[in-house]
Amino acid sequence: MMLVLFALVSVPLAGQETGIGRKHHPWGRCAPGAWKIVRVLTKSLDDRGEPGPSSTTETKTTLTDIGDAGVVLEVKVCVELGGKHFDSEPQTIRQGYHGEQTNEMLKPKDLGTGTLTIDEQKIACRIEKIETLNANTKTATTTYFSDTLAPYVLKRESVTTDLDGKTVLGETLVEVTALNMPCDVLGEIKSAAEVRTVYKHTNGTSITLAFVCGDVPGGIVSHTSKELDKSGRLVRMSVLKLVGYSFDPEEERTGLFGRKRPTRFRKTTSHLLPGASPPEG
Repeated sequence: MMLVLFALVSVPLAGQETGIGRKHHPWGRCAPGAWKIVRVLTKSLDDRGEPGPSSTTETKTTLTDIGDAGVVLEVKVCVELGGKHFDSEPQTIRQGYHGEQTNEMLKPKDLGTGTLTIDEQKIACRIEKIETLNANTKTATTTYFSDTLAPYVLKRESVTTDLDGKTVLGETLVEVTALNMPCDVLGEIKSAAEVRTVYKHTNGTSITLAFVCGDVPGGIVSHTSKELDKSGRLVRMSVLKLVGYSFDPEEERTGLFGRKRPTRFRKTTSHLLPGASPPEG
């Protein structure tokens, strides 16, 4: 669920130096072949707040291409439910550096410079706003970003409406709440940013707290998340942990959950936004 970015001077499109580009994207410093695997444990709650079914999902994300227009990611997902494994068809996600789908229309604007306060420090940043349009909705996103301070994108505010702009369908706030936090990355202590995401939509609200580390492809190392319905009742909780990663192509072609990769996997193509997940990282 983690998506979105954000209005008056036109700027070049993603991939050029004067606006948001490769260095600001969590896969931007990687070369094709870089990969990561994350595992998410999810538990649902019933109407009385009692624990319901739980599931475990492993997702492998591999960078297959990168260029001036954005990145191409192959995503493979396996769900374990009731002791059984269910493999979904692999998907190819094509994403621009603003987080947009490559088939969306962009209207980028430069809002100049500003400051954000993180860890009680004033941080200079640049501000850019984009509007993305697709067949049924439009999204306005304001992004506060730095060219020198990781994780570079420091805050995003998004509002998605119908094409007339009269009905709000969703609002997302992504902001870095702490820098240089110690984080366990597969037994090593690394420096990470703490990122909070709040996604409000017609059916409720999702809140996620994540650690993002530039030493890991895709950035996200771990997160905890909760989902509330329209009345504010907790309906779902999840925890994400990093299982493995490499900046080099994988040598052993093993599948998720440590299984041999099924030969029936075949590559398909879709246009999805990460984070509305991810891949989230």
